[in-house]
Amino acid sequence: MKYTHLLGAVAGALMLLATPSMAQDKNHAAATFISGGPTGTWFPTATAISEMVNENYEGQPVSTIPGKGAIGNPLSVGSGKADFGLSYGPFLLAIYNGNNAVFDKAGMSNLRAIANVVPNTVQIVMAGDQPPDTFSKVTDGEKLRIGVGAKGSSNLFGIERVMEEYGTDFDGIEKAGGTVMEGQQQGLLDAFLNRQIDVYTNTVGVRSSDLQQAMAARDAYLFSMPDDIRDKMVKNWGYVKYDIPPGTYASQKEMVQSLNLSTIIFTTAEMDDEIVYNMVKEMAENRDRLISAYGGFENWQPDLMPVGHPIPTHPGATRYFKEAGWVQ
Repeated sequence: MKYTHLLGAVAGALMLLATPSMAQDKNHAAATFISGGPTGTWFPTATAISEMVNENYEGQPVSTIPGKGAIGNPLSVGSGKADFGLSYGPFLLAIYNGNNAVFDKAGMSNLRAIANVVPNTVQIVMAGDQPPDTFSKVTDGEKLRIGVGAKGSSNLFGIERVMEEYGTDFDGIEKAGGTVMEGQQQGLLDAFLNRQIDVYTNTVGVRSSDLQQAMAARDAYLFSMPDDIRDKMVKNWGYVKYDIPPGTYASQKEMVQSLNLSTIIFTTAEMDDEIVYNMVKEMAENRDRLISAYGGFENWQPDLMPVGHPIPTHPGATRYFKEAGWVQ
């Protein structure tokens, strides 16, 4: 069961890599920005950023194209099929490094991070009768009933990595007599509210309506992740530490230690410094336009752009970050 949902996605994405990248001119770059599906949030985000960058050039040097998501996009950019892309930090790191469960070939070490945009937060809701050390007891035979998300989702990926850092995995949970429920979030939420599972998880923005409902409709609490597990997730998988403030949810009285799944705009080391600099500058100075494209930017500030880069940062972006005083 382990990794099969990821390897299938990689196999599909590799079939897309035959087209060469568009040629670039130093002053008027012709570049593509690969995003997500037209109905998702990545496509309007990439479109808005492309339009802002284009205002610095004659014509429309940056155009947005739909992509295959967090795994397919780095493969496309790293191979030259596209020039800019959006992905999640852990997938970007895995493809940069290579020779791992996500990407079993030599790493694409030419990839470079540009900016961290709207993050999603790993949120784990425990039924009130579940002790905080439930996960660590699975290896001792403790039965765990947990909802982990749909196959191929960033939530399922992250929760499986957390379980591995606890010394088990989904197969181990089931061998201990527990339940690993996969599926869409609404179905998992219903299962939690109906007491079919005792742990509900989602990797999404804080104050999401499903998490509010999970906390309000059943005796439950947000799981606070131990520092050693968070440290491993940061080091091994490119997550970023994040503390959910007290009062984020109605019954949450204390700060909860968690992780952010960074959403990263990236390119390659060969991309011209000027266009990357202009991209970061336009994002920093046009937050309202980004909010208009995707409401998730309401909880985002420009000084977060250099935070949580799992791979080396492009020098064009670093130049702006230094000018703004955000990095040394």
